[in-house]
Amino acid sequence: MGKGWSIEYRLPSIEEIEAAEDPSFVDDVLEYANSPEGLLHSDVSDTVSDVLERADVDAKERQIIWEDGERLSITASAQRIRAAHPDYPLNFIEEHVIEWLLGEFDPPTYTPEQFDELDRLTHAWAEDHKRQSKPPQKGSRTRHS
Repeated sequence: MGKGWSIEYRLPSIEEIEAAEDPSFVDDVLEYANSPEGLLHSDVSDTVSDVLERADVDAKERQIIWEDGERLSITASAQRIRAAHPDYPLNFIEEHVIEWLLGEFDPPTYTPEQFDELDRLTHAWAEDHKRQSKPPQKGSRTRHS
């Protein structure tokens, strides 16, 4: 992989677990990681990473460019993945598409300046996406509503 912003996940070592100041936190993390939901979350993450491995990004146009040339939004990309993996919750897939976009997409030819621009654009894109996909807050009702 080229120089970029990638996230590496690893389980803590026994020494790290034993040295933790709040062992209940570590217990909670390990319990979740081994729960059915945690295992599903991990499977979805692996699948999304594998599926998007050969994708490209047009951060200015806010599109993920699939290997077949199709240009899709975050939501449409998640729906495309869901079509092939109907047992995966769409919200998990969408969450991992965003994680891939922010942490795994790593063009090997980018300069540090291009990475800075990519980082700025993708973070703004992800924030806007999250804001737009939140369900509307129920406001207080007036006698006219």
